[in-house]
Amino acid sequence: MITEEAVQRARQNLSAGNPVESVRLLVSVAEQAHLVDRDYDDAMYLLAQALSQANLLRAAATVLLYLGRAEDMIRVAAGTQPTDLARAYLCGPRPQPREAAKHYRTAGWPAHSAIAYERAEDFASARAMWEEVMADGRLRKDPYVAALVSFNLGRVLKRLGEDTQAHRCRVRAMRLLEEAADVLETRGLRDRAFDCFQVLLTLGIETGSFENLAEGYVNCVRILREDHLKHYALQYYEDFIKKAEAAGEHHASATMLHEAANYARAVGLNFHGTLRVREAQAWEKAGASILSSGGAGELAENAYLAAIGAYSNAGMHGSAVATFRTLSTIGLEEARTKRYARLAERYSDARNEGGASVRLPDYLQQPVKYPDIWNDDVIEWEASGDPIETCGEILLDTALPSFIRRRALVARLWPLTHSAPQHPTALATLAEKLGQIQVYQTLSPLEQLYEHTAPTVRASVLRASQMLFFKRTFVMINRGVMDPDTAVRANARDAVARLHFPHAFDPLSRLHRDSVDPEIRRAALGSIGKVQTIEAIEYLIGVLSHGTNDDRRMAYDLLSRSDFPDTGRALASAIERETGEMQRVLQQIRAARGDR
Repeated sequence: MITEEAVQRARQNLSAGNPVESVRLLVSVAEQAHLVDRDYDDAMYLLAQALSQANLLRAAATVLLYLGRAEDMIRVAAGTQPTDLARAYLCGPRPQPREAAKHYRTAGWPAHSAIAYERAEDFASARAMWEEVMADGRLRKDPYVAALVSFNLGRVLKRLGEDTQAHRCRVRAMRLLEEAADVLETRGLRDRAFDCFQVLLTLGIETGSFENLAEGYVNCVRILREDHLKHYALQYYEDFIKKAEAAGEHHASATMLHEAANYARAVGLNFHGTLRVREAQAWEKAGASILSSGGAGELAENAYLAAIGAYSNAGMHGSAVATFRTLSTIGLEEARTKRYARLAERYSDARNEGGASVRLPDYLQQPVKYPDIWNDDVIEWEASGDPIETCGEILLDTALPSFIRRRALVARLWPLTHSAPQHPTALATLAEKLGQIQVYQTLSPLEQLYEHTAPTVRASVLRASQMLFFKRTFVMINRGVMDPDTAVRANARDAVARLHFPHAFDPLSRLHRDSVDPEIRRAALGSIGKVQTIEAIEYLIGVLSHGTNDDRRMAYDLLSRSDFPDTGRALASAIERETGEMQRVLQQIRAARGDR
């Protein structure tokens, strides 16, 4: 009823020639992201009319962008920023990407223009735009974005049939990606290095370069393992294995299956035997492939022997003996041939153990979907952390849930309707509204806002970060914990205490190990205790053994209260390997938990 009353009063004020009061009333309605679509959209169309009458044209265009009313937005945006007019041509049921590209070019955004031209399948114009981006001097200091631009230009050149130049661009992209990954990992930004390797593996997929494909996957898996994200790591293992098998790269497939099986066993997953059997089968295929291509028998012998080892580890003794029989037939020197035949005969009664194979979980059966980082991150770079433009990009994405787009609408309207949008108080409010959107794209404008000299703005940025469950969020938090302002540090500590999700384990553990502030260390350890991974539990067990007295007491309490299903198993394993006082403490925790 309050909403209906606000809308009714807004209509009355608009009829009475008071659009400013109508805007005030309807912006409060816009903040009610829970409203049903029809009520919300009707109120927002009225808000667009009020904003137009108040001559707040960018704000009016923003509302029309949310509503997807392309024709109305084109009319209103004609007198505003060319980026708004470009989005007007992209929204609605019949987008016009060629027209959008022209206005992005007018705005000085050649990368956005290139992407729009690609969407329009005007690859010649897209090429010109990517070449313009390539000439941007800022790329000399940013090898990651330079790599993405070179990658995109190479894709367009390929579409134009200019294979030689496309190859040059891709080689340059590969070199820059490797350089950027090294720099980013050195700076502790492993999540951004991970993005480099994702683009590298995509480069391998598109060009058919197995070397690039393998390098990308191997490094993605390495980073995921280092970040203790076991399920994601195994997904990438499985995805690479399937691609290696499809490419006939049986040796690579077997090697990765060996690693995956070892890893699955190390982290306590019961399907490692299934991976081991597949490893053995891949080694057999590798041996057969070597022989069929005229390769040396000794190389094939090594592959078959690796298969025997894998079968034996999986309890598949009958299959191992059958492989000995195969070895006796591949034309090796007489002594080895006879030896393998004797082994096959001696153990001919060996049988495969029952229950050696456990079905792989469903999440490993799903193909990994790789985001269009090569476009997304260039778009972010070109927008330069502008909150208005970032929210415009979010509003343009109709695949996002309506509540996210509604929060982006509110955040974008704030500076477009405020009388003093650059005042620290207004910027502090903007930061909190950006945080409420809760999507990755808002990190860039928040990082820009954190550069503000006013502590109130930086403190607000860190309050907003408490709602952003991304590893990159810790880039701001790590700066916040060392901020000279007390209130900013307090908000950073609160963010550390509230961000506990699997990807957060690595930055949280770093904060706990490295921070000199006891409150930050305590907050980090408390969040680790709420992370639902075996790695977090094992970290707490390690703190029990090596931490300070305060840390040990806290770890004891966190382990006693942990509701993570694998906590009991981790404690039992630790009890088996520990002795003395540490073993007694762990037994006390198990007793307090009621574990058996």
